[in-house]
Amino acid sequence: MLTFIEMEFLKLKRSNIFLLSLIGAILPPLLMFIAVSAFGEGSTFAVLFSNVNMYMSAIFAVLLFAIMISYLFGREYNEHTLKTMLTIPVSRGKFLISKYIMFLVWIVILTVVTTLSTAIFGFAAGLEGFSLKLFIDSFTQLLFANGLLFLTFSPFVFVSLFVTNMVLAMVGGAGLTLLNLLIYGQNWAPYVPWVCPYLIASGEIADYSASITVSYGIILLTFVIGLIISYLYFTKTDVNL
Repeated sequence: MLTFIEMEFLKLKRSNIFLLSLIGAILPPLLMFIAVSAFGEGSTFAVLFSNVNMYMSAIFAVLLFAIMISYLFGREYNEHTLKTMLTIPVSRGKFLISKYIMFLVWIVILTVVTTLSTAIFGFAAGLEGFSLKLFIDSFTQLLFANGLLFLTFSPFVFVSLFVTNMVLAMVGGAGLTLLNLLIYGQNWAPYVPWVCPYLIASGEIADYSASITVSYGIILLTFVIGLIISYLYFTKTDVNL
């Protein structure tokens, strides 16, 4: 399985999708830098980091993750390489898990890029209040939020295996992004799998009457359901190319 992960990483480095995802990870800090320069919003590093984390994990990451999953899991069908890959003496289950692991590694890379970009744009804007502790805390919060969001995207794996067209992933990601915008701040936001990761990581969930245990349960249930149906579909369905 380690060989599969190494292969995925090599393919990822040479793909345009990876470059586009890096641009997407830099976009929230860039937009906040423009807002600071033009309107004076987020006059300290603490506010800048907080705003970037919110926009990234609650909005931009949702669309990015949908596209990333479609690329990772659907490309083997689209490029007609899956039958060749399955001739390697590794089970389909391990092959699928290696894709999940690569997805998680990709998320970590984007999280690092977002946090570093935020710091760079903050210095470029001449903001005050930077500290190593603030940087580490912000990175930890964003990584935690994105990690929880990773769990909620397992149903998208099944969708990407079933319908390999990336256009559907973009439409679905855009739809979830819009859903997050409409739901954020509502009383039932902690019960929506793609909103509550940010609420938990940022601590904003304390402002709601919902129990944090319930939100964790919803995230875990979403992950388990998506993992099971994607595993069953991938391991039981014949590959027709």
